[in-house]
Order: sequence, then C-alpha cells, then structure tokens
Amino acid sequence: MAAVTGTTANAATYVQRRNALSRYSGLRVVNNRQTKFVKANPNYGWTNKPGGVGTIKSVSGTKWILKTKYLLPNTHAALNKSSRDLTNPQAAAFAGKYLFVLYAPHQFHGKGFVVRYNRSTLNNLSLAKAQNSLLKPTAGMKVGPMFNVGHGQSLAYNKKQHAIWMWRDRPDMKPTTWSTIQRISMSSLKPNRAIKFHMDNGGANVPAGHDLTFDNAGHAYWWGISNGMVKIYKAKLGAKSIHVTLAKQMLRYRTGTHEQSMGYNSHNGRLYLVSDDSVQTLPARKLNGHGSLKPSDIKYTKFRSHREFESMIFDGGHAFLLSNRDPELLRSTTAY
Repeated sequence: MAAVTGTTANAATYVQRRNALSRYSGLRVVNNRQTKFVKANPNYGWTNKPGGVGTIKSVSGTKWILKTKYLLPNTHAALNKSSRDLTNPQAAAFAGKYLFVLYAPHQFHGKGFVVRYNRSTLNNLSLAKAQNSLLKPTAGMKVGPMFNVGHGQSLAYNKKQHAIWMWRDRPDMKPTTWSTIQRISMSSLKPNRAIKFHMDNGGANVPAGHDLTFDNAGHAYWWGISNGMVKIYKAKLGAKSIHVTLAKQMLRYRTGTHEQSMGYNSHNGRLYLVSDDSVQTLPARKLNGHGSLKPSDIKYTKFRSHREFESMIFDGGHAFLLSNRDPELLRSTTAY
C-alpha cells in the first residue's frame, strides 16, 4: 500500500511500504570489451567555438559528429535573481515544442530549478541574445521556482504519461535507504507528485538511481556501478507506486568516471549510457526476461573533447548532448 505522508513544495508524497524491487540472483556478465574507460578531466574544457557552432567529433568506435544546435543563456542571475544561476545545467528533456533544462547551482547544495524553453525561440537566438535573454522576462522562456533536485542529473520525459520525472537524490550521490522519485509539472515547473520507496534484495539495501530515461511504453531505466560493473534497472511507474526489476545481465566494463546520463532513442530502440567523452549503447529489448545481450549488440564511441557530457536526449533519431562551458545543446549530424 502507498500512503500520503505529507507534501513537499506542494507535491503529495506517496510512501510505498512494500519492497519495490523484484528479488534477483545469478546475474550473468556480458564482456563488452569494446567499451573503454575514459577518466574524467577534473578541469573540464570549453567549447571550441565560443558564440558560434562548435563541434565534437568521435575519435574511435561508431562515428559521431555533434554540432551546436541551441546556445543557452549563461547568466549568473536570470531575472536578476542570484539564485537563478544558469551556468551549471545538469539535465535536459524534450516534450513537444519545449526543451526543459534542470539547473543545480553549486552554491545551493541540492536545490535547483527548471527553465522551459520554446525550441522555436532558441532557434532564432544568437549567442549575444541567448546570454541576455533571461535578464528580464522573455517570451518563449519560463524560469521555475527553486526546489529539492539533489544532484540533478535525472530529468526525463515519460511520453506514455506525458509527464516529466526526476530523482530526488542526495547532492553528493551517496546511497540512502529510501529512494524518492518526483514528477515535475510542465506548467508550474515544480514537483506535483513524489513516490518514496525502498529497494532491497535479500535484506541488502539497493540505492536509488542518479540518471533516468523512459522508453515509448513508459518504462523507466537507469544505470549504476557495482564492483566496477554496470547494472541496469527497469521500472514501471504507477500513479502512487513503482515496481523495479534488475536486468539479469551486467556489463563488465563501464564508460568512465561518472555515470552522467542515460538516453533512449525511440528511432532504434536503444539505450545510451553516457560518461564524459564516452558512450556505449545497447538494444533495450534485449534486457527483457533473462536477458539476451551479446557483446556484438553493444556499440561504443569515444570522444576527446575534454568537456562535461551532462545529458543526452533524442529527437527524430538524432542525439542531443547537453554540455556547459558554454552551456549548449549539440545535435548529432546523423540520425541513429
């Protein structure tokens, strides 16, 4: 049973008392040997074309070229509010004509906000206009209120529910006994529902995720690291509850230092596991049941941009990469 225990920022929180995770054992390992570990640079790089169309190209694996599509505002005080610092975007989501970007200013340690951009507005912005666009209220853009976002890497659109969800994790991403996933209103840009739940396997605590994506059927996915290997989780979100399963196959090799993002491409039915300058992808359907992934199902791409890969989302088969320094969304020149 799920019970409402109170509200947080006007969001009803439903507490699921029963274990949300199906018990598992006997996990098998896929030798994804083509995947390379890329160590994150502690001093991330900047765009190679400030104010213009920058490019990020792959250096090995599946060929990728990403070019600047949307230049994003870079002000430290949108609407003249010091709390609305736009220099640290953490996640992005497309929903219809809108782009939603989650910002988590470092100085607020777990609090952040969402900005909703009309994509047609962004299409017509030069860098100078983008940087100045949110110094005052601007048509086609809306700045939301502050709320608890945790680390903030998990904003994702559930097409089946026509809703945006994200984790409310710890800012430092340390594990907790209870997990909370929250739904974000696409109009008010603040949480309007939350589900609090716990996951354990035979008495062993399983922590929440820190990245998130949805397939077309509304299944949620996230990935994490256990003993150096990749575990992928799949969940079904109800109105007041969640049910989680762990894929029966783990990936032997991870992409890099940080689990930055996870994306789902409805054009090819593949999941994308993203670290800085490092992406591996696999068919989502082969995670079902006991799993049927083979090493040949996994594709890998390595870059050498030295930039932070904050979020990866898809539209029409094209990948859109959110990065900062300067904040922008880059689009793949090829649909996958």
